[in-house]
Formats: sequence, C-alpha cells, structure tokens
Amino acid sequence: MAITNYALAATALITALAAPASAEDGDTLCGISGAAALEAVSTQLEGQWVSEAKAGYVIMGPMVMPHGAKASADTGRTELRDGRLTIFSNNPEGIDLALDWETGVDWSFDAQPSLPDGHTATNVPDLEIDDNDIEILTDCAVNDLPRLVGADSMTVDGVSMTFTIRLIVVDHDMLYGFQQVHGVARGQQIVERRPIVMHR
Repeated sequence: MAITNYALAATALITALAAPASAEDGDTLCGISGAAALEAVSTQLEGQWVSEAKAGYVIMGPMVMPHGAKASADTGRTELRDGRLTIFSNNPEGIDLALDWETGVDWSFDAQPSLPDGHTATNVPDLEIDDNDIEILTDCAVNDLPRLVGADSMTVDGVSMTFTIRLIVVDHDMLYGFQQVHGVARGQQIVERRPIVMHR
C-alpha cells in the first residue's frame, strides 16, 4: 500500500477478529509451504485491498515513544509481477513493494512489543492481536501459515529509510503483520515498528 512519510500503510483490525473465514469454510491455509501451493496462494491474494497501520512505537536515539495508529486507511492492489506478489498503492506518493514467501525463519508476535537493542519502555501500546489470537482465529500455529516479507528503501526529507514488511496470510481476505522502518537522522538511529492489517 502507500509508504508515505516513512510509513507503510495497511488495514483495520476490528473485522479481523470478527469473521474467521479460513477455519470455518474448510479452505484452510495451515501447513501450506511448497512452491506450487504458495504460487496458488499468490494468485488467490491478487486484487484490491484496504490497509491501515495500527499503534506502535518509534525509537529515536535513546528515546522510545508511542506512535499512534494512522488516522486514515489506504487502498491499493496486489498482483503477480515477474512471479512475485507485488503491492501497488493507489496513493501517488506510494511505492511498489515486491514480496517473497518466508519459509525458513520463525516469527513471534507477543502482546507486549519487543524493543530492539536493549531498549526498555512502559509507554508503548500492547499489540491489538498476537500469536494466540491468530492461532484461535485460524486453528493453526503462526509459523504454519503462509508468510510474506518485502523490503525496500526510500528517501524522506533527505533521510534514507529502509523498511521491511512482514505479513501472515490469515486467510484469502486478511493479512496481518508488521512494518519496520530504520534510518539515521542527524546522527541518531530511528526505528519505527507498527502492526499492520490488510483486508478486502
């Protein structure tokens, strides 16, 4: 979706907990990991999406600060381009982001966000959804669901920012994960982390 002012947008979580589609309709994605099966999932994920960034945090040097949810949703589409599922933003300031399937690294989303490099803070918000919620929603362990990762960089106000997005395919109509943005401004490291959710 749109990456503007060093933030990649993605969608509202309210509907995520309300309608567990995959486990109920028998079209479960649990355990899908082979190349052919993942290619089929890519095809099923093509189309229009709504997305929103949820509340997270920003680290600037030694300071850790809460970072509120993005006020408005973004829209865009995903399509297969050169064999890779790619996000295209409807926002003219957005950029295209190619995604790859993650099969070799375990992920863990705890309710209490983990802070990098030994930082500690009591002022960052808990995640609205964590591993347990996803497992209840899908009847499947997080690392047994298909997962996507994309990375790129852009320059914002003269600062080079590197961003990574990680998405779990909860079902064919919902993706959940995180964005992380990293850069250096005026000699200080900046790290932003936000949960994101995308739905049709």
